[in-house]
Amino acid sequence: GSADGSIRLWNTSTGETQQTLLGHFDVVTSVTFSTTGATLASGSLDGSVQLWDVDTGEQIHILIGHEDAVYGIAFSPTEGTLASASRDGTIRLWYTAFGIIKQTLIGHEGPVYDVAFNPNGNTIASSSGDGTVLLWDAVTGQPQQVLTGHTHIVLSVAFSTSGGTIASGSVDGTVRLWDAVFGGQRQALTGYTNYILGVTFSNDGSIVASSGSDNAINLWDAATGQHRQMLIGHTDWVWSVVYSPDGSTIASGSDDGTIRLWNSTTGEHQRTYEGHTNWVWSVAYSPNGSTIASGSEDGTIRLWDAIYGGHIQTFTGHSDSVLSVAFSTDGNTIASGSADGTIRLWDVWTGEHKQTFFGHEDFVRSVAFSPNGDILASGSDDGTVRLWDIVFGVELEIFRGHTDYVWDVAFSSNGDILTSGSSDNTVRVWDTISGQHLQTFTGHKSAVLDVAFSPNGDKIASSSSDGTVLLWNFTPPSTMYATVSLSPSSIQSPAIGGQLTFSLNIADAGNVFGYQATVRYDESALSYIGSSNADFLPTGAYSVIPVTTDNTVTVAATSLSGQNFGAGTLANLTFEVVSLKNTSITVSKVRLTDNLGRVSYARVVAAKITRPLLQQGDINGDGFVNIQDLTLVASNFGEEGDNLADVNGDEVVDIVDLTLVAAAMANSMGAAPTISAHDLEHGLTREQVQQWLHQAQQLSLTDPTFQSGIFVLQQLLAALTPQETILLPNYPNPFNPETWIPYQLAKPSDVSLSIHSANGHLIRTLVLGHQPAGLYQSRDSAVYWDGKNKAGEPVASGVYFYTLTADKFTASRKMLILK
Repeated sequence: GSADGSIRLWNTSTGETQQTLLGHFDVVTSVTFSTTGATLASGSLDGSVQLWDVDTGEQIHILIGHEDAVYGIAFSPTEGTLASASRDGTIRLWYTAFGIIKQTLIGHEGPVYDVAFNPNGNTIASSSGDGTVLLWDAVTGQPQQVLTGHTHIVLSVAFSTSGGTIASGSVDGTVRLWDAVFGGQRQALTGYTNYILGVTFSNDGSIVASSGSDNAINLWDAATGQHRQMLIGHTDWVWSVVYSPDGSTIASGSDDGTIRLWNSTTGEHQRTYEGHTNWVWSVAYSPNGSTIASGSEDGTIRLWDAIYGGHIQTFTGHSDSVLSVAFSTDGNTIASGSADGTIRLWDVWTGEHKQTFFGHEDFVRSVAFSPNGDILASGSDDGTVRLWDIVFGVELEIFRGHTDYVWDVAFSSNGDILTSGSSDNTVRVWDTISGQHLQTFTGHKSAVLDVAFSPNGDKIASSSSDGTVLLWNFTPPSTMYATVSLSPSSIQSPAIGGQLTFSLNIADAGNVFGYQATVRYDESALSYIGSSNADFLPTGAYSVIPVTTDNTVTVAATSLSGQNFGAGTLANLTFEVVSLKNTSITVSKVRLTDNLGRVSYARVVAAKITRPLLQQGDINGDGFVNIQDLTLVASNFGEEGDNLADVNGDEVVDIVDLTLVAAAMANSMGAAPTISAHDLEHGLTREQVQQWLHQAQQLSLTDPTFQSGIFVLQQLLAALTPQETILLPNYPNPFNPETWIPYQLAKPSDVSLSIHSANGHLIRTLVLGHQPAGLYQSRDSAVYWDGKNKAGEPVASGVYFYTLTADKFTASRKMLILK
């Protein structure tokens, strides 16, 4: 992330920019990848956290809610929650799928500069300008411990791999190591008195890397606190430091506008990436190590090739600086947090903005994906840490507790714990499942600017503007959570109109007397049909009527005769497919109650729906290529861009696409096309097909496939051209008060229809005028009679005769009115 507001992805081998993400309107303070690497989160001085699709560069969500700059962001290990740290003194937790606030954590007395999740995601550490590190319950959003010791702003926090130690870096010039469970200070790593802006653990947890206002990166022994090495090359403050996934390389982002790569063993400078036009606030590696994302004061996110070097793509969209970037765990999405107060998600491969999360009320300083990629965490200057559903961009949780900017957020390796660093000088740890604040670490004397978990999650590192890095011992809580998931967890979508039923399952449950859960789905892909209680609760359980919104269903039930334990199915939900697309169904707000009414929480697992591989020409996805697909293409004529009807992929729907569908009909049907009543009901006419055929022939294309399509259109035209003129039975019959009278013409004719009573008295004459040859059988084209005479009066019940006259053709039939 850069002071120019951009985020860049870099190739670590060539040093070239791969991609630049633009969207923040101010300095990008923090960037972080989700666990899968598919999503990048960025935090910015514009107060926003933004989520980005790493593949496309597309902004996925803008997370608005912080009241000031966002300094730090971190994904929970599951990726379902993003924590953000802000100058407003809060940490916010966001649902990464939905881009909405999950929880706001309030507790710091100053800006929150950084947040980080512990490896299991249930604790969050935060660093603050109040000089403390706070530990929070990531589920409940409640503060658990305050770690004090720093003498200045704590700018950064990080958990060790085990989650037992927290490292914090401070403006007081120290890095402190803390016991993440009991909150005691283990080590104070000192060597200089400059601001320590960034901190991270090596992949094996043995080294703590810190960066600061001395323009250098310092490496420390995590066990002894001894200074190991100094990496010199940047010409201005170094805000962000991160290890590559294989641990061989360190990437750093600086106020000098560059990203540098270093050999983590020798300290040798390997490559410099240039392209940002202002400070680089945040850098992040994709999970496979092939791409680097950077967020900048220039308001952009840039992607760089980490293997061969070079700029891949620039993402623009933030209206202010991009303060933080992060990759999703699958490497396909980038999240960015910005000074515009939003979080955006970008597609890494296309650079397309996928989603914007709104909720923070100030700068988004930090974004981080949970390890499973479902949640994005963000830290903001509004003092909150938020967790977001990255699929739908809705806020899942707000962790409140910090009293100042949240500079950084980081997930534990399992995503159950999130930590945040704040300007209130504290690191806080949060339980991402229950939303509870677990612990607050105090010790820094100034803002906590960065936080990180050790790989095993037993330590949290925090860096501060007090010039220290502190390591905190952390023992994850022993809470046993049930797991609520959707089954099947992954399924290929049936054809449009088909139905999908998902079971809402529970496992590892203890003493469950009742439940409530919210299921969120994509209403552009699915339509909710209904739900029912299942067999987990004892027989006779009372089911609450589901509460539905545009794209959510909340189901609940309570037992009337006892509780249950173990595993089973809570409910079944059925949806109808309305369009074919890759999508997800997520579960949130799970509340389990026991027989005393006590509430417990559960881990949640989403389900994925994959779009089937359609045969060419099957536009509506019903498994067949037929006339309905032709009419669907015709209805999209002139449409540009991504469209299922664009069969040849030239980004415009035209007669070529329709003719190719006609050719596919020959392969699918294996015979001349047949006309059904359903086809006629959709307005298919001989004139329409004749026009298609004329347009196709005018192109004079000799391609065999195209010529096959012309042949099918000729056959279709013949099928729509009757061999003889016929008057057909009216429908409905008997009727009251209206009916339709179908017919077909073998040649163009002047057509009229007369209606007589049983005694031969003329009731009504309907003059249809000159009609072309064709089938007139659907309600749109058949003769319509409203059951009234020429004076507009309804006629009586009885037998009537209708006569069709078409030039020299005349035919009569009888019909019956019953009232």
